Amino acid sequence: MPCLPERLSGVPRCFPERLSGVPHCFPERLSGVPQCFRSLSALSALILLSIAVVGAERLTDIPNPRTRDGTWVTDTPGILRADTIASLNATLGEFERTNGAEMAVVVIRSLDGLSIEEAAVKLFELWKIGKKSKDNGLLLLWSTGDRRVRVEVGYGLEGVLNDGKVGAILDTYVMPKFKSGQFDEGVLAGVDALLRVAREEPVELSSARSESYEPRSGGVIAAVLGLLAAIPIGVGSLFGLRKWRRVRRRRCPACQTWMTRLGESADDALLEEGQQAEERIGSVDYDVWKCGSCGHHFTLRYPKWVSSYEKCPQCQNRTKSSTEKVIAAATTISSGSALVIETCAFCTFRREHTRVLPRIQPSTSSSGGSSGGGSSSFGGGSSGGGGASRGY
Repeated sequence: MPCLPERLSGVPRCFPERLSGVPHCFPERLSGVPQCFRSLSALSALILLSIAVVGAERLTDIPNPRTRDGTWVTDTPGILRADTIASLNATLGEFERTNGAEMAVVVIRSLDGLSIEEAAVKLFELWKIGKKSKDNGLLLLWSTGDRRVRVEVGYGLEGVLNDGKVGAILDTYVMPKFKSGQFDEGVLAGVDALLRVAREEPVELSSARSESYEPRSGGVIAAVLGLLAAIPIGVGSLFGLRKWRRVRRRRCPACQTWMTRLGESADDALLEEGQQAEERIGSVDYDVWKCGSCGHHFTLRYPKWVSSYEKCPQCQNRTKSSTEKVIAAATTISSGSALVIETCAFCTFRREHTRVLPRIQPSTSSSGGSSGGGSSSFGGGSSGGGGASRGY
């Protein structure tokens, strides 16, 4: 392939201003990006492309959790916590026993060159998730390297889990958590919402999207940034480029003269009280830009990538936190309970509720009566091709 040279010729040990041996798929100039970032981004992207074949996971090599140990979760990168996997296995096992439907949760590093939609359908059909006579299977597939999530739905569940509802579940319960780095919480919340809808229980779905100032880059820049996030050298470049995009000079939209980015103490006078509270607890950073000629100013919002705070339903600021205390631990013969206390660091919001902890019970691999299932111990179901995908 012309775009993948067999070796990187002419690359010295330091980072040069220009890289010889860069394939033609990367342009010589990335408009609007400083030269130092262009060089570092190009080199990082080349390194990633050269090792892509090694890091890719073939779908046939992904362990089927049912044939491996009779569970429901496969996490090849080891991203999820052990207690998260245990909770998922208990919840999905109970779902299969009480509703007769099956769901698999799969976390992989890469998609082996496929789109996430193609990979989900192929994996679904390979494992035959769901019961053969009902096609009532679900698959949540998350590719960490591609930063993509897909929920694939079997034919038998498309009536209650149509594409629009699956997308709304991802937007409401999964993507906000993923964007703030709360991956375990996002998977748990998404699976819980999907199962509740599958059981035809009411689920609150919000159409509101989280506010953020993240200018979208198209074409090659977006592709390079996506590649950079997967390797250590690229991570530094990504953070540096994000910092540069934040502090770069801006022109006033009213009079077109250069604006000034105010300091932390000066911008507080132009921030609302809720915004000041978000900055004080470290959940959001704000920048205020002001024009010295006409006085026009605007505020840019930068949510922290990793934060324990969520959006408060009362004041709408990212100032709500939650604590959980186990009241009764779950056992193999009974479910447990935990007291969840939600409070806001800005307004008077406070809410307490009890969360049911699923009963811990060993999963059995003998259910379903699959016929001709080969090596698969799922029930022999088929994908309906429906579902939804999201990136973060």
